Amino acid sequence: MDEPLLSIVIPTYNSEKTLSLCLESIRKQTYRNIEVIVVDSYSTDKTVEIAKMWNAKLILTHGGLLWARYVGHLHAKGSIELLLDSDQILDPTAVERGVKMVERGCDMIILEESSYKPTTLIQWLFHIDRRHVHKIRDYNPLHGVLSARMYRREVLDRAFKSITHRLPIEIMYRLVSHEDALIYYESWKHSKKLCILREAVYHIEPRSLSSLIRKFYRYGKTELDLTKYYPELAKKRSPRKVKPHPEALASLMLWGLKAIPYFIGRLSQRP
Repeated sequence: MDEPLLSIVIPTYNSEKTLSLCLESIRKQTYRNIEVIVVDSYSTDKTVEIAKMWNAKLILTHGGLLWARYVGHLHAKGSIELLLDSDQILDPTAVERGVKMVERGCDMIILEESSYKPTTLIQWLFHIDRRHVHKIRDYNPLHGVLSARMYRREVLDRAFKSITHRLPIEIMYRLVSHEDALIYYESWKHSKKLCILREAVYHIEPRSLSSLIRKFYRYGKTELDLTKYYPELAKKRSPRKVKPHPEALASLMLWGLKAIPYFIGRLSQRP
């Protein structure tokens, strides 16, 4: 039996610092039948050159993360899709193990994440937080914080059809907040066949408080767009339910650091 084609869709914008590591991890996969699609929002650094150097299929389009995911999906040819970020590094066996799960009946797969070589305080907080949220094991998209990353194509077809019917095109175009949660939520409506892939992804975290602030301020600026049309997802802003032990308290501390610029960005968009 031929191996199914898996499409990896990676949105980018000025991602030169992390994209090479991401694409290198794809090249090292034990599973070989992969197409790589980089959807770039007209980067001003060397992102496009790096994508070409690694022979990725390159699509140039303006727009936010949700739009990039959607455009990448429209161009993908695989029967399975992996929605990856440019700052994520795959374990060498991740794709092979994920494809086997789909072949056994999984429609959606959550990829367990760890932080990639944390050194700064901010990176260690992310590392502890990722470990903590995977222990909670709340996979319901309405109140959990985890989202699927690998999908059977038919499930994504239905999810994006639902999103395009519910969100105005101009909102889809600029949304950068919770796009992964939105896709997972609409997919969840069509299938509950969810699996968890352990030790799958390593995330390159923001190194400093300033980079964290810039990132979550940008997320907050489009959050009102999402909650206007998906009010049921607004509760995902709520802090973690934690018990008083060091790991959970570190997770709560990180939530607070992210929440401040996030809400400032959100308030900046109020009329």
